Amino acid sequence: MKKIIKYTLITVITVFMILSFWFNNVKVEATTPTIEELQEEFSKYGKELEEKDIDTITKDDILEIYDDVTSKYSNEEIADIISENKDEIAAQGGVSESLINTGAEFIRNTDEKEIRNIIEEDLDVEDIKQRIKNGETPDQIVGSMVKETSAQDKISLGIKILLANVYIKMFIWIALVLFLYCTILRAVIYKKAGKNPIAAFIPFYRQFTMYRVCNITPWLMILWFVPVFGWIAMFVVAIVKRFKLSEVFGRGLLFALGLIILPPVFQSVIAFNSNIEYEGEEY
Repeated sequence: MKKIIKYTLITVITVFMILSFWFNNVKVEATTPTIEELQEEFSKYGKELEEKDIDTITKDDILEIYDDVTSKYSNEEIADIISENKDEIAAQGGVSESLINTGAEFIRNTDEKEIRNIIEEDLDVEDIKQRIKNGETPDQIVGSMVKETSAQDKISLGIKILLANVYIKMFIWIALVLFLYCTILRAVIYKKAGKNPIAAFIPFYRQFTMYRVCNITPWLMILWFVPVFGWIAMFVVAIVKRFKLSEVFGRGLLFALGLIILPPVFQSVIAFNSNIEYEGEEY
């Protein structure tokens, strides 16, 4: 969890505040016009912040910089310039290379809107300003803030960061769509087997009905309440249940293996193939 919190702090401190203070002093050789323009943007913001008294810098200043930059450039482009010039940034800004790398990767993999929300809701600008005035380096600031963050805040912020990651969000959406599709498949299969299709949408009852469809006694579900041995037994029952599902719909061993390896695909065949009929006994 500390690593997740560190990702957040790296992003908001290194990229949008500390990096802005020093980036105008970094001389880089841009690889593309877009990267060159982005470097000039950071340089401009760095000069604007340096002209201000540190006590007058507010969270709104950081958000204004972030909104302005992200309205013109993607997170990918911002992460690229940080990664490509990490040696110069580390030398000029007192930021470790590992800190820069982690911050760049977080920016690359996180939605712009979510990063803005993190800056707006979780960034303590006053604390950071005081630490900078005390002469702390970016790495010291991050380390201190991680240590001082309460366990509850770490969990809350960690969940927020996980949900902000573009890959995590994509995985969640895929999982939700797949779960909904598999639930619909169950409803169709239950209807084919002469059972109530609504059962597919009701927790516990959906499992109870599947056992009946497969001609297996639902009383085996009690094993879930037996630690270790019961869980191992239920794993075996889950495998047997796939073989029985294949059997009651007139399919063979290979089809049963397909139900184990790719259940949504082979359950779709059972659900939507009109030539496949239920051959099990009423349970």
